[in-house]
Amino acid sequence: MQYKLVISTSRFQSQVADLLPCNKYKKSQLTYSLLVSYGLLDGFDVIIDDPCCNKKDLLQFHSRDYIDLLLDPVYNRIIQYDDDESKWSQLHPYIRDWLDSHPEEVPTSGMIEKRAGLLEFYKKYNRFKKKRSISEAFSESESESESGSGSGSEANEYFQINNSRERQQDVYKKFNLEGDCPLFSFLPLYCEVISGASLMLSDFIEKSSSQRTIAINWDGGRHHAIKNKASGFCYINDIVILIQKLRKKGISKVSYIDFDLHHGDGVEKAFRYSSNIQTISMHMYEPGFFPCTGSLEDTLNGKNIVNVPLYHGVDDNYMTEIVNELIKPLIERHSPEVLVIQCGGDGLIGDKFEEWQLTISGLTRNIQNLIEWFPKSDIILLGGGGYNELVMSRFYTYLTYQIVKKYGSKPIIDLCIPRRTITNASDKEEFNSDREDEDEDGDGDGDVLLPEHEFIELYSKEFYKFWVYELESSNKRKTLKNYNDARYLDKLLKFYGMSKPKTDNCSSEINFRGKREE
Repeated sequence: MQYKLVISTSRFQSQVADLLPCNKYKKSQLTYSLLVSYGLLDGFDVIIDDPCCNKKDLLQFHSRDYIDLLLDPVYNRIIQYDDDESKWSQLHPYIRDWLDSHPEEVPTSGMIEKRAGLLEFYKKYNRFKKKRSISEAFSESESESESGSGSGSEANEYFQINNSRERQQDVYKKFNLEGDCPLFSFLPLYCEVISGASLMLSDFIEKSSSQRTIAINWDGGRHHAIKNKASGFCYINDIVILIQKLRKKGISKVSYIDFDLHHGDGVEKAFRYSSNIQTISMHMYEPGFFPCTGSLEDTLNGKNIVNVPLYHGVDDNYMTEIVNELIKPLIERHSPEVLVIQCGGDGLIGDKFEEWQLTISGLTRNIQNLIEWFPKSDIILLGGGGYNELVMSRFYTYLTYQIVKKYGSKPIIDLCIPRRTITNASDKEEFNSDREDEDEDGDGDGDVLLPEHEFIELYSKEFYKFWVYELESSNKRKTLKNYNDARYLDKLLKFYGMSKPKTDNCSSEINFRGKREE
């Protein structure tokens, strides 16, 4: 079978993505730089480096009053409580030092020095596109402000007159633009670029095509946003709009699979009454854990909902059992033409939540498992949660590497990420079973070092090692108690009408309501 590999990424896109505060102003840029330093982008047939969308696209799901606020041109500038340019530009000294010692890379660096420069760049390349977007709206707003009329003038007035602050705070509260979803500088730009990066992937999915498409946007996957509210660091639900766009192209059935630590509540809610869209979420579910949804009982409130509520300590082996015994059979029942997979990494070892203990290689293997098991389905891979940017850059790089290695048709240079050293015998047997040819890419040395690139010094405290979070001897690898056992998996399988697996003697059991019973 022929494959078409598509990815939306660029220095510009990564800088825009890192406007999002929870990215710590560097998550996406570190990922992009590793992809480039390993030469992985050379393996793609299509690279989208000018992503965009417009208000009409976003209104396909979100309410007009909500989108009017998110795209208000007044937020397409430095706003008063987000005026510290040094936070967003904290990586620039590393880039400058690198370019000083590698002058040949200056013409292709693509670095934009100021946040305002991102908008100017966007307006420039978007000028040649047919979509009406914020670049035009922003220009109109400037004209209206000069004449003293229009919404731009009113919005500017808000920032100058304090007596409207209370009214405006009520609006922010209505749309949940506070707490973990604050307004930030150039929010409209962020919404259009990052959502556009996901939506443009659908242009390469063709019904009944002889080619199988695998398309990627590691900056997408904002699964919490709902119709008229932001939630959980998510402002636009690019996943929902992407799936809607696929349906309009004639795709009959889509399965959405969510590996994020948090329940994919926004996507589930959007499609809960659809028989054509299957939503599957494997997530942490315990009292008080955000978003406090995703129980088994919740599956009864829709047509095609699959919730797999899990508990503290999920490891690679348990996730593999879930995928093999439960997820794959449920997807087979649905027979999707497209799989949309949200590849959140906040369940990985090293993430700040410290709730699960998945490894980069293990989570990658489970995602690949789904891709390989459904060879007739096109694949869209999106990003998601993950709050240790040094872990996430490694994860998305390794997952990209495996995709390019297995499905790419172009020759690749500098592709040398060997597998980690596995000391556990059962892990080794499972890992080797479907990766027999991996040694040709390396010697299996767990001490493999990251390549030289502009941000290499950020990994110095981890001794520049790629697999530092996976090696058994590493002080970065923590072992958690796994409260998920075979009997609980048995209950999940029974709930979804699957065959009963073998059980073992376990010290604890977890009921459906998230309470541990000793």
